[in-house]
Amino acid sequence: MMKTKSIHITESIEDFHQSLSVLFLKQNSEAIIRNVHTEMKLLRIGDKYIFPISINHKQENNSFVCSPHTAYALYSKDELNQKLNNILLQIPILGIINFIDIILRLGKIDKNIHVNNFLLSTNPYPEWNGKEIGEITEKLLKEYPKHAIIFRSLNEYQHSEIINQFEKKGYIKLGSRQVYIYDTDYDTWIKHNNNRNDIRLIKKQKLRYISHEEMYPYLEQALNLYNKLYLVKYSQFNPQFTIQYFRISYEQKLIHFQGYADENNKLKSFAGLFIIENTITSPLVGYDTDTPQKEGLYIHAIHLIFLHKFKSGLLLNLSSGASQFKRMRGGQASIEYSLIYTRHLSFGRKLIWSILQFVSNKIGIPILNKYEL
Repeated sequence: MMKTKSIHITESIEDFHQSLSVLFLKQNSEAIIRNVHTEMKLLRIGDKYIFPISINHKQENNSFVCSPHTAYALYSKDELNQKLNNILLQIPILGIINFIDIILRLGKIDKNIHVNNFLLSTNPYPEWNGKEIGEITEKLLKEYPKHAIIFRSLNEYQHSEIINQFEKKGYIKLGSRQVYIYDTDYDTWIKHNNNRNDIRLIKKQKLRYISHEEMYPYLEQALNLYNKLYLVKYSQFNPQFTIQYFRISYEQKLIHFQGYADENNKLKSFAGLFIIENTITSPLVGYDTDTPQKEGLYIHAIHLIFLHKFKSGLLLNLSSGASQFKRMRGGQASIEYSLIYTRHLSFGRKLIWSILQFVSNKIGIPILNKYEL
């Protein structure tokens, strides 16, 4: 059981959260992720949980992992071009995004604290019932009275009860994206024809499997594959990890790496898994984007994730993107939200958050649902 009335912010390196401390507290954020400019601390809840927190004051040009302005304005423009080919829809939506861009800047939207922020696209939560939400809020308001408080990565499938707890404590719910959940056994999953086809393709390509224990010499290649996919193909607003991040995450056993290499020992595809209690996520994925699509290197990467999911029996949150691909392989769509505390802010700043909430929940989420994005 957790002890209540025992919540504090720490900058020390201690107990089984040593690995988080090494990653987040022993170097500044830019040393591990080039486009993340934030202050990292750890929030201890009793003697059971520690949540990493990112504290932003006025930083700009940040990755979306700690910047709502980037997430809802700058990154949205990149996603619009990637996901929506309908020009008749693109024009009005781009107008809405440009409007949001302006008001978010005026509303100091990036003056905030993200709780449980691992600086990843998806931040899984432990098995936490949320009973300390009020105490956490009170503690953070005392330390940072002018910052909005944000909990990202809460989805309807996994977190409906804790989302209700946040709303009862005065948090507003802001839709962000649609993620894909795999909470089934292998026998059900393999019934999908696409999964059987994927296995046949992987066997045909005859790439060599690289286990986590063998992956350390391949980390630089893995980083290059990640960059080609997430930064070149998609958006520069994705986290720009450094080789130091990859190496520390490997050494501290924060990320479980796997890959496939060809006969020349060149890494062709990889996946890095981040696991919190019963939830698997895969924030690090990469493959050789110059290789013809028919060779299925993306399929290789995703299959690595499925292998670990069924080996461990844990729930898999496969994040957003490639929606049709994930649906056809049994993924269950679930809307993801951020829960945000704004009651203490000025009227103008609260108004900006309310406008963003309306646009996201009343316009953005219905579009995601309708077009299965």
